[in-house]
Amino acid sequence: MKIKVVTVGDIGENAYILDCGNEVIIIDPGADHDKISAAADGKPCGYVLLTHAHYDHIGAVAAFQREGAKVYMHRDDLKLLNGDGNLVSLFGEKLDRFVPDVLLSGGETLELNGEKISVVSTPGHTDGSVCYIVDDVIFSGDTLFYMACGRTDMPSGNAAKMRGSLNKLISLSADYKVFPGHGMTTTLFFEKNNNPYV
Repeated sequence: MKIKVVTVGDIGENAYILDCGNEVIIIDPGADHDKISAAADGKPCGYVLLTHAHYDHIGAVAAFQREGAKVYMHRDDLKLLNGDGNLVSLFGEKLDRFVPDVLLSGGETLELNGEKISVVSTPGHTDGSVCYIVDDVIFSGDTLFYMACGRTDMPSGNAAKMRGSLNKLISLSADYKVFPGHGMTTTLFFEKNNNPYV
């Protein structure tokens, strides 16, 4: 599996393309459908995985869904997706609406395009925030960043839940590569030893 990062939107959200052969999986296509599609080298998107339902992570989802992609999202973020909690109105943006095809609860192991993907529930930034683990990589959304963590002062954010989610991640025994929703990649052990929020 090859991973490409495409930084999109006005606030630099990281969309990830997982090249699985004939198809790609896209994690958090936040904006710029055409830019992401071009980076996929013409391969169709079979699946879209969302780490949470803030507008900067979901802006291009509807376009990929219309092309045939199945959309996965945690059920606890439906209330944000369908209300003002997705932050569209706060930032003066518009959202092309969509309905997820599969609602997650956390704890699932997905088998998509030959890849096993573990879904880890990590509430704190939002109630329905999740991380995805594929091989030696964690796609951490807005839960864990390089030397930081996601904000907890937005709709359904919760500082206590964030602490619990960060503890869950750093308790993992392997030194995963961490691909966050914004900013640079890092590693789990580096964050465990240096991140002031964990």
